Amino acid sequence: MKKKTIIAAILTMTLCLLPALNVTFERSVKAQAEIVVQIKGITLPLKTLPIIENGTTLVPLREITEALKAKVTYSESGKGVKIVKIIRNERCAELTIGSKSMKANGKSINLTIAPRTVNSVTMVPLRAITEALGTVVSWDGTKRIISINEPKELPAIGSADKLVELLEDFNANTYYEKGSLTGITNSTTSVEDTPSMEPSPPDDFSKTNIQVNGVDEADWAKTDGRYIYQISNSRVYITDITKPNSPKLSAMLEYTEKDDFMPVELYVDDNKLVVIGQNNTFSNISVYDSNTSAPAVREEAGSVSIEAEDSSKSVSQLDLSKNASIGILPPAYTKSTVKTYIYELGNIGSPKLTRQLEQEGSYLSSRKIDNSLYIVSNKFNYNYSIYDKLANRNTLSSSAKENKKHAAQQLKLNFEPVYSDSAITKKQLTLPLDQIRYFPEPRDSSLMLVGSIDLSEPKQQLNISAYLGAGEAIYASKRHLYVALSNYKAIGDTYEEETKFHKFRLDHGQVVYIGEGSVPGTLLNQFSMDEHDGYFRVALTKGNMWTTGAQGSTNNLYVLDESLATVGKLEGLAPGERIYSARFMGKRAYMVTFRNIDPLFAIDLNKPTAPSLLGQLKIPGYSDYLHPYDDNHLIGFGKDTAEVPTKGSNQGEATAFAQGLKMALFDVTDVNHPKEKFKEVIGDRGTHSELLDNHKALLFSKEKGLLALPVQLHEIKNKENGNEDNLTAYGEYTYQGAYVYKIDLGSGFKLRGRISHLTEEDMKKSGQYSFDYTKSVKRILYAGDTLYTLSEALLKANDIENLNERGSLTYPVLP
Repeated sequence: MKKKTIIAAILTMTLCLLPALNVTFERSVKAQAEIVVQIKGITLPLKTLPIIENGTTLVPLREITEALKAKVTYSESGKGVKIVKIIRNERCAELTIGSKSMKANGKSINLTIAPRTVNSVTMVPLRAITEALGTVVSWDGTKRIISINEPKELPAIGSADKLVELLEDFNANTYYEKGSLTGITNSTTSVEDTPSMEPSPPDDFSKTNIQVNGVDEADWAKTDGRYIYQISNSRVYITDITKPNSPKLSAMLEYTEKDDFMPVELYVDDNKLVVIGQNNTFSNISVYDSNTSAPAVREEAGSVSIEAEDSSKSVSQLDLSKNASIGILPPAYTKSTVKTYIYELGNIGSPKLTRQLEQEGSYLSSRKIDNSLYIVSNKFNYNYSIYDKLANRNTLSSSAKENKKHAAQQLKLNFEPVYSDSAITKKQLTLPLDQIRYFPEPRDSSLMLVGSIDLSEPKQQLNISAYLGAGEAIYASKRHLYVALSNYKAIGDTYEEETKFHKFRLDHGQVVYIGEGSVPGTLLNQFSMDEHDGYFRVALTKGNMWTTGAQGSTNNLYVLDESLATVGKLEGLAPGERIYSARFMGKRAYMVTFRNIDPLFAIDLNKPTAPSLLGQLKIPGYSDYLHPYDDNHLIGFGKDTAEVPTKGSNQGEATAFAQGLKMALFDVTDVNHPKEKFKEVIGDRGTHSELLDNHKALLFSKEKGLLALPVQLHEIKNKENGNEDNLTAYGEYTYQGAYVYKIDLGSGFKLRGRISHLTEEDMKKSGQYSFDYTKSVKRILYAGDTLYTLSEALLKANDIENLNERGSLTYPVLP
């Protein structure tokens, strides 16, 4: 009887569940059936429907590879595991059925979903496989179309004549460049000659405050838990911190004046130190004498020189007055080069230089993703008004035309960037015009160079890509690099400001150009950009906040799809103000605008095609930087403000004056009604922190309840509350150092203490607004139970709990 009752119950439950199971199955099949796969714009009629699992689309291998004209071979391991090898052109992918590990062009790649066999059909992750074979994949979420295409080929400049044509198009007025880059030698001073026998470094140590998890950013100082690596002027110090009570200088990299190299930022991982810096060389520029035979162009080891037929007269001695007809070139210029030094780290903290990289231009930024390093620089071309002369060459005499011909060739040689990689050759290499690309409608004579390399492949050559047009800000996800360039678009008789975005795929030490998109307005910084679930989201200000009407400012948010087409937008926020900070957090965005008060906007991005405003909070002050505390709270760092009635204006008008440094903890649990839960104001007008300009200056650990930042404190003495003069006056300098706080959702900010590197004697010597900047605390790090403050002059170790000083190290004085 009991068995019958149990069986009846099971049957009843099964019958009740069948409709729900059927609905789920039907929805799944329908969703998959709606997906369209297109190759070069042509729909691929798949016999086996795609499968979607955790955001990854699996497709039948045979049908996809046949459409891509790829060769597929199967084999089995000794354990009977099926291995698939796919070859297309010169690219190869190898995967194992049931395994999330794939080899693509010799590199190991982790897959989110393992390939599998379903009803005798091999199903593979579409994006991973096809991109490994050299294609570009994009997803149109609105139309539910997966597009597979070949990478876009930007046109190459190709020739000197085409270069002149492009430069004339936007009426550039720059200088010719000439010169060669010199090599660098740097000395490594090993302070400790014997291996350290100290305990292993703690696993608990601070990392650089970065924007995107998994995408490292270079900084002035870093730690691996055992050593601290930091820049000080022309040196890099490596300090052993295994004994916090007595930190020791383990090694010092010194770049001398002869080297003409200044380290800027660095990376550290388990066994490599990467130092990125700037080399500036003051060089003479060659000129042409129209009364002599045309000069011959000579290239030696990557450097360019000019040789006149009259060898007794050097180029720099030629009579400049005779060359007015062809446009005289200025006598000198500064040539900038980004140099990167890669060191192997030994057990005793003594680095060994193993590789030197070089790419022409001024350092813009860099990113490191696993072992792949990407460096972006801008080469500014100081080309003279010779372009106008070149445009009129048809009216010149034959001899002058010949000079013009050689002038164009010299322009070409000066324009082409140089680079080098010591792993390949000791010589400088030149990137020719036929390898320099230009974006549609270029508006800048400068070049943007992207250097990329896989640090785990010592024989892989530095890959250099060059594009006509300088980059202004970059954003990088783990898969893509976005470069922003400002532009003015002609609309009738007026111009509208817009920002263009160029997208590159980061392909394990290589870059692949994807395409471009544009939206109205100007960008603030990298935090105004974000990529999430294949969509690129940006926040910009359009117009001028100091004017009214159509030219006045508004603040807008745009959502672009994988091909950088705009699919969603939210416009018209805070008219008359501009964006001071923005932060994207998953399917929400937060934006701070300011003119007299600080509105914090909470924006819903759950539906990319229709972003919507959830709520706003208006408070005095503004935030220059927003940092996530958790999913429902964020911290704002900026300035407090006070409104002062504007003299001589209409009643009620006021001007906002920045006051002390402000920190605010915002509660966005109820996104329709954001709240300022806690706030802390430090000092008076003039108080500042590097954090407001550089997010890497922040130390924050939610788990430890720890927040620290460097502060330069300014205070108004004998201040009277309510005195209008106190609101507009700047305070006097009274302190510089680290402010260390305890932070939690119950009590907000609680100052635990301050740590300064300045002594009482230093303070006596300081002026009203300045001090010994070599002792300015720039970074705060922790390793284990010790907090470290760093300046160019010294390092201090303090107990992380009570902030009592444990030890210190004064760095060697620069000669």
